[in-house]
Amino acid sequence: MNEKEFQIYRERAEGFLERLKNEFFYETVDLQAEVFHSVDPVPWAKRLEGSYVPAAEGDCWGGLWESAWFHITGKVPEAWAGEPVWFKLELGGEILIFDDGGVPFCGLTNTSVFAANYRKNLLEFTPKARGGETVDFYAEVGGNGLLGDEITPGTDWRCEVGDIRHLKMGRFNVEAWNLANDFEVLLSLLRTLPEKSYRAVQLNMALNEAVSAYADDPANAAAARSCVAPQLAMRATDSALSTAAVGHAHIDTGWLWPVRETIRKCARTFSSQLYNLERYPDYVFGASQPQLYAFVKEHYPELYAKIREAVKSGRWELQGGMWVEADCNIISGESMVRQFLAGKNFYMDEFGMDVRNLWLPDVFGYSAAMPQIIRKAGCDWFLTQKISWSQFNKFPYHTFHWRGIDGTEVLTHFPPEDNYNSALKPEQLNYAVNNFNENYFLPEFITLFGVGDGGGGPRPEHIEHGLRTADLEGCPRVRFDRADAFFARLAEHAGELPEWAGELYLELHRGTLTTQARTKRNNRKCEQMLAQTEFICSVLLAADYPAETLDRLWKVLLINQFHDIIPGSSIRKVYEVTEAEHAMILAECENLVRSAAAKLTAPDGDALTVVNTLSYDYTGAVALPEEWASRRITDGAGRELLTQAGENGVWVLGEFPPQSVTTLYRGEAVEAFPPEADNSLVLENDLVRYEFDADARLVAAFDKTTGRDVVAGAAANLLALYVDQPNKWDAWDVDFTYVDTPPAYAKGVKAFRSESGPVRQALTFELTVGRSAIRQQVVLTENSKRLDFNTEVDWKERHRMLRVAFPTTVRAEEAYCDIQYGFVRRTTARNTSWDFARFEVAAHRYVDISDACGGAALLNDSKYGYRLDAGTLDLNLLRSPTYPDSEADQGTHFFTYSFLPHAGGLCGSEVMQEAACLNRAPAVLPGKGTFALPCRVAGGEGVSLEVVKKAEKSDALVIRVVETDGRRSTAVLDFARGTKLVETNLLEWTEEGELPIVDGSVELTLRPFEIRTFLVR
Repeated sequence: MNEKEFQIYRERAEGFLERLKNEFFYETVDLQAEVFHSVDPVPWAKRLEGSYVPAAEGDCWGGLWESAWFHITGKVPEAWAGEPVWFKLELGGEILIFDDGGVPFCGLTNTSVFAANYRKNLLEFTPKARGGETVDFYAEVGGNGLLGDEITPGTDWRCEVGDIRHLKMGRFNVEAWNLANDFEVLLSLLRTLPEKSYRAVQLNMALNEAVSAYADDPANAAAARSCVAPQLAMRATDSALSTAAVGHAHIDTGWLWPVRETIRKCARTFSSQLYNLERYPDYVFGASQPQLYAFVKEHYPELYAKIREAVKSGRWELQGGMWVEADCNIISGESMVRQFLAGKNFYMDEFGMDVRNLWLPDVFGYSAAMPQIIRKAGCDWFLTQKISWSQFNKFPYHTFHWRGIDGTEVLTHFPPEDNYNSALKPEQLNYAVNNFNENYFLPEFITLFGVGDGGGGPRPEHIEHGLRTADLEGCPRVRFDRADAFFARLAEHAGELPEWAGELYLELHRGTLTTQARTKRNNRKCEQMLAQTEFICSVLLAADYPAETLDRLWKVLLINQFHDIIPGSSIRKVYEVTEAEHAMILAECENLVRSAAAKLTAPDGDALTVVNTLSYDYTGAVALPEEWASRRITDGAGRELLTQAGENGVWVLGEFPPQSVTTLYRGEAVEAFPPEADNSLVLENDLVRYEFDADARLVAAFDKTTGRDVVAGAAANLLALYVDQPNKWDAWDVDFTYVDTPPAYAKGVKAFRSESGPVRQALTFELTVGRSAIRQQVVLTENSKRLDFNTEVDWKERHRMLRVAFPTTVRAEEAYCDIQYGFVRRTTARNTSWDFARFEVAAHRYVDISDACGGAALLNDSKYGYRLDAGTLDLNLLRSPTYPDSEADQGTHFFTYSFLPHAGGLCGSEVMQEAACLNRAPAVLPGKGTFALPCRVAGGEGVSLEVVKKAEKSDALVIRVVETDGRRSTAVLDFARGTKLVETNLLEWTEEGELPIVDGSVELTLRPFEIRTFLVR
């Protein structure tokens, strides 16, 4: 057979398959429908409260994000007795069909503009009709596509919602449907074979014999199947690998649809998979994210009961220890811990199951702090595939031990299909076999199959593909299985696996470190506020501790850390809710602190109590109420503190020790400190001198303690506006080419000295760049080198990016980048393609570079994207993509970044202290403090007390301490109460040894970057 003949035969078979797909469902009759339209979803119990109107094919009932209840009726024709009868429904959105008792039965979804091959519009009514049966059911329809607001960027191509396209009942040709599944598998296999191979020729001819046998008559489907049956009966070779096929439905908690719609996506997806489990006895399904199960428990309790039974049977697998599949670049170390704490406790409390894997197939990079947190949260295995998306370098392993900053390792597997939405076709399976880096010694890999992102999971066709590839020549052997069983088998090969040390950096989606800046800022504020609130409330009696409220607030924060919400890649409707929820968290935390203060302080109109919950001295300025201005202020020892009037109150300069409670007293009136008559653009104290020009550029930064000008020869605080037009993923990406177009720089409109006094000095600059206005108050406190740039931006750009750069005289080959509960070292060079790919990296509160003469750090209170280039520290401040949110980041922004020169290296400097103080000021409570915090760091370096809270399941206190310097460190902790420490894991499930509290103190020694958790009893 020559090449052209082969091609024509193959094209004939492919064309036949497309025609065949239209011949399963035939001899149709119309169903009748009435529709009740609403703007917002209406639950089953209230569906009859609406007004129903007749509806038919061709009608439009509503628009995007609206909702409808359909009451559908009909009668099976008598002539269809003995025949399979199915429905074909396309009702202008995602459909959830309910049974007579109001329990979700199955979901159907129209085709998607993003997943053109996906269509689920057919549903079996009965495998064998009696004839004359009545049809009567309700279906809820959401006005959105599979992937929500489906608009293709740069076009008008959008998923149409509200249009009733199919409302039919008909006979169903099961043999023709099975024939189509045969053809799907065998044509896919054919495309993997060399065209001139005997196997390809045999297979091609068998398919064409089936086409001829069918003879354009669905009645011949069985005969056509007999032509290809021998091909499907050929068994896999002895050398074939195996794959554990896990039914999977990746449900984004929010993305191109609001979280509100995710609740219904869960019902549609989970009911559909229960439907599949009933019909396919060997099929196994798994789903992650306890938050999604909590949604179902609240909104669909009967469906939830069915899921619990399926979990108990072993055929429904609970996956992933985190509350949601969270971002792992931006969230804090404690947020990461709480993701596990909430997630695994839910699984244990609701199902009695200890889930041992972390399941994050679609997250945009993975912090090097994670292996320790994963393992100390009781998870032994980690799964993702996202690193396969990297732009420049192919990751060398699919199965390996991932080692974190503290040395902890976790067994990790990347599905080698580079996909979590497999269709179980030979093309995908064989790609995985050949792509699998460990295929020379590992006998199997994992496959996640089904429709994901917008939920759905496997269709029956996907399961049929798996049945046909279970033992098929030319394919790996496919076995429906659980992920935990696969990982247990994989662990048997642990001694043979390679290792990877450090972060799993995704060479893509770097813009997610910056997009939706308000959400990122408020997340940081909530993380800090929740920790501070727990510290203060831990002083209360156990009965007064607001455990339920704090648990609820944490879970609201955790859901908004989902990997398409906090990275900034969702639609506007998502962020409208997120911003409101962040504001609610902050307000409720303030109420909790105020309520605690009422119990913990003695009323005194001339006293305020300052509570420092950090493990560092707070030596900066503290803001007090306006009525304390022009009054003498002393501390409990009678020492008078320096004060200075501010715009909305008074600044006081004091020294507040770690985890301390300090009462300040208001005395007699004093004469206000007269401001200095100085119009120079210079800020100076005994430690440092800074000079600026009229464009707010820092032209000199002389560190008096080292005798070094840290920016000599170059201007710093360079506010640059870059063209930001990524090639593909607008909200997600920053392309390296942005530097090729010269930026516009901020220009000064006005500059003046705005504060001067014994506590702090400030210059104010009013600037413009592009169409936006910037106001910066640059502040230097009397006893610090830290230079704060308090920034307000009226942001009016589209596809522009605002960055600030600090070129320095520091020459360092590595930078120290703050991450969750530790730091990582990253190169500042571009020696390799791996270095080049990291042109934008994630860091939290600081990045530091140091050489033999000292160093410089760039701190921030809400930013995450840094560029490291030799001696320049460059911070991404704002972006302005237009997809998927056309108004992303428009409006007013507030943030602070700080420049800090220092002597010595990072760990011997004040960088960590200043970064912590910038992000969490002391709480100021009314009245006289009559309490002490339950625990404090009383001595030693390199150990931070990060958490003090009530235990999850008892009245004991929990403390969490972290080694911060990357070395063996010892510290003394003092306790206000308790007789012993009982070490436990991050979940508070274990008891791993006791330490007595002697004379109110305990000495602890921690390994580099070690996280330790204790119950205080």
